[in-house]
Amino acid sequence: MAAALTVSDLVLGSADTDAHPAVALLAREEGALRRSLQRYVRDAATVDDLYQEVSLKVLRSLDTVRDPQALRGWLFQLARNACLDYLRREARRPGGDAGALAETPARGELGRSPADQLLSAERIAAVRRALSELPETQREAIRLRIEDGLDHEGIAARLGISRQAVEVRLCRGRAHLAQRLAVIMDGGP
Repeated sequence: MAAALTVSDLVLGSADTDAHPAVALLAREEGALRRSLQRYVRDAATVDDLYQEVSLKVLRSLDTVRDPQALRGWLFQLARNACLDYLRREARRPGGDAGALAETPARGELGRSPADQLLSAERIAAVRRALSELPETQREAIRLRIEDGLDHEGIAARLGISRQAVEVRLCRGRAHLAQRLAVIMDGGP
């Protein structure tokens, strides 16, 4: 059994790559993985951010990969999904263009009015409340899709169910979530 890996090991670089398979995989594939990310996004800082995001997913989920021969493909699929999610987020930004990211000023709480901050906090609380009211099967499917960035096949593999069952859970979960959000935002129970 591998020794426990701490955050300080990763940050300070004192981790023995033989001690944890995720660290060994990332160390071995870092160059190729960064080149793969670079094909999707040209900005070096964004490549760094996406590499970090993929690394965290690998550290959290490596034990879910059943076939050691599929590790490299799984890793590059995570990278591809992270890039596509990033590009979708950038395309949805108002007036946003994924290529113009470097020219966009940073945003955050500092430039927002107290009313905007309160409204955002209320929306976040409403989404959390609505998610907590979903049946566990739907909530888990949505969590895997949003937080882990898994596609339908990935969710099916993780949960041990069919792709069609995943589609049903996601569809019903989204509908239930939209319904609950509408009620919550209108001041209902």
